Amino acid sequence: MKKPSIFTCNWTLFPVMDVIEAARFTAREGFAGMELECTPLGFWPTTISQATIRELIAVGDGEGIRYTVHAPDAINPAIDQPETKARDTEIFNRLVELATQLSSPVIGIHPGVVHTLFALERRGIPYTAQRFSREELAADGRKRALDTYAEWGDHCAKAGLTLTVENEVHVRHTVAPTAEILAEMISRTGRDNIKANLDTGHAYIGAGLVEEFNVLKDLIVHMHLDDGRTAGVSEHLPLWEGLADFSPLAEFIARMEGAAVLEIYAPERPVEATLESRNYLLNILRPLV
Repeated sequence: MKKPSIFTCNWTLFPVMDVIEAARFTAREGFAGMELECTPLGFWPTTISQATIRELIAVGDGEGIRYTVHAPDAINPAIDQPETKARDTEIFNRLVELATQLSSPVIGIHPGVVHTLFALERRGIPYTAQRFSREELAADGRKRALDTYAEWGDHCAKAGLTLTVENEVHVRHTVAPTAEILAEMISRTGRDNIKANLDTGHAYIGAGLVEEFNVLKDLIVHMHLDDGRTAGVSEHLPLWEGLADFSPLAEFIARMEGAAVLEIYAPERPVEATLESRNYLLNILRPLV
């Protein structure tokens, strides 16, 4: 992969183009590749057609772009409900097949949420219940997530894939409310192919972009690049619209082997925002590449 490996994202582009058009746009504009984020709006693991996959492969091979695959928000590594876990396992297994077909080196997931803590709330109002310890429920959820990471990591290893876990400290009842906890969880799996995906916008609205980067940098093999401005609110802004300072990460991004994905939310002008975000990033990286 050429460096810096700046990728587009189908999630950013879906308001104006389907996944094949997005791949062609990615190639035409000289990006290194495209992240395929699984959503019901055009790229769902169990419904995507083989014809579409073949066409993506043809665009990739013919135009020299790469793909990475990211799991849908809906799957939860911390779940213990059998029917939901079975559904998530089916989706993940299909993701491994897709990643293999599309030569994606990674599969990205979110860390998971402690669903039992939501059971102690009704319309946002928490219950105080002596029968249940919130700390114990959180610890149980974290243990389930760890077990799932290990299981999914082993599945990825057999296919030659890396499993990346994203920082999502802003998500309610996340199993990894700090970058430190996420780093510890990844380490505790004992799997060399389980690494971190740093979302810069999430980091900025959490403990801080530089702070979370410094905690996770030895584990980071993949990045979602987006900007932020409001504490606790994930806006996925184009890189120039928020308040994050990307310059301390410039050398790392310039040398990183993995993909730097422009995962931005600009539904009224996704094409322009993607190109402008790349230009903004390249200006920061220019002295290093």
